Amino acid sequence: MKPDAIKSRLEEMLEKSPFASLSSDLKLALQSQLQSLITNANLVTREEFDVQAEVLRRTSARLAELEERVAKLEAE
Repeated sequence: MKPDAIKSRLEEMLEKSPFASLSSDLKLALQSQLQSLITNANLVTREEFDVQAEVLRRTSARLAELEERVAKLEAE
């Protein structure tokens, strides 16, 4: 989920929560803190995660192949 989508979802949830009656200044401060938290969280998209997981899987498989080849060569 992208940061803007998270922000929109949080704003929607705030409107339905007991915090909905807070002053606009307090709401703005809370939204600012939430935005800062989201920005600093170093989140990645699911697509980026899946791509990196696949790269790791292929790298691990290649490493296993190379380890097997080295073991055979050492045995000779």
